[in-house]
Amino acid sequence: MHHTKLLFALLSLCALSTAADKWKNHSTDNTEGLSGNEIQFIEADSDGRLWIGTMQGIGYYQAGKFTTLVDKEKKDQPIRVNAWDILPLSEERYWIGHGGGAILYNQGKVLDTLNGNTVAPLIQFQKDIIWTIGKNRGTEENLLYESSGTDWAPVERFKKERVADLFRASNGHVWILIDGNGVYEVDPKEGVSKAVHHIEGTNVQSMTEDSKGGIWCGLWGRGVMVYDGKGWTSHLKNEKSAVLSMTSDAAGGIWVATSANGLWHYDGKSWQHDLAEEGSITLLTATSDGRVWVSSQFSGGLRYWNGKKWKESLPGPLPIRCLFEAPDKSLWAGGVLDGLHVLKK
Repeated sequence: MHHTKLLFALLSLCALSTAADKWKNHSTDNTEGLSGNEIQFIEADSDGRLWIGTMQGIGYYQAGKFTTLVDKEKKDQPIRVNAWDILPLSEERYWIGHGGGAILYNQGKVLDTLNGNTVAPLIQFQKDIIWTIGKNRGTEENLLYESSGTDWAPVERFKKERVADLFRASNGHVWILIDGNGVYEVDPKEGVSKAVHHIEGTNVQSMTEDSKGGIWCGLWGRGVMVYDGKGWTSHLKNEKSAVLSMTSDAAGGIWVATSANGLWHYDGKSWQHDLAEEGSITLLTATSDGRVWVSSQFSGGLRYWNGKKWKESLPGPLPIRCLFEAPDKSLWAGGVLDGLHVLKK
C-alpha cells in the first residue's frame, strides 16, 4: 500500500514538473463565492460577467470576485441546481437551464418552469422567442420548447421528433439535431414552416462550422458529413466510434474527437489520425491563438497542438469538462471534480 502511494506521488510530481503553464486553481476550499467544484459550463455575457455553471449551483466572476446566485425571496439562499446553461435577457434577468427544469431569474426572484426536465441548451431563436430542449426524466421524451414570456410550449412542427441538440450557424440559421433522423435547418426569418430536413435517417452526434461556412455533422459509427450549401459529402466512412465533438482551427482545418479512437485532423486535402491511445477525447476546442486543445478520459488534464506537436499545459489525471477563452484572452478550464483552473495571459 505504501509503495503504491509513493509511486502515485512520484508520478504526480513528474507530471507537474513537465507542465509548461502555471494555472491557478479555484475551488470551494479556497475561493469564496464559487458555487461548486463540478463545472458544467463557462460562458461570458455582454456585461462582462463570466458565468460558471456547476452541479451545485450557478454564479459569475466579475471584477476579481466570484458571486453565487441567490434567491432573495428565500433569505438569500444559494440556488442549488445542477446548472447546464444560461441565457441573459437583460440586466439581472436570465433563463437558467438545469437538471430539473428552467428558472427565470428576475431581480433575485426565482420562477420555476419545465419541472421534471433537463433543460439545455437555451438560445434566442427570434427577437422575442427563446428555444430550448426539455429532456423529460420520466417519459424520456426530448421536446423542443419555445417561450416568449414566462411559459413554455412545445414547438408543434417537431413534437413527433426526439430533439437532441441545437446549433446556430454564423448566418443565423438554427440547426436542430434529431436523434437517429438527421438534422433540420431553420432560418429564423422564415420560421419553422420552411424548415429543411437534411440527411434523414442518420444519427448526428455533433456539429461545427468551418471558415468557409461549411456545416459539419459528426455521426455515430459513420464518420462525418459536410454541407457546402448545395450538397453533402462524406468523410471518414470507416470510423466506427461516435464523433463526440468537432472544431475548426485558425488555418481552416477540421478536428474530430471520437468516443473510442482518439482524434482526426483534416487540412483540406487529407485526414491524419492522432492520439488513438487516448481512446475517448472528451474535450476538443480551439483558441484564437491557433492552438487546438484536448482532454481525454484516459489522461485527463489539458494538452494543446502548437502546429508541430502536442504539449502538456495542465496535468491530469482528472479530465477537463470545458475550456473557455475570456475576452481578455485568459483561459478558464472547468474540471469534473476540482473546480476551475485559470491561465492568465
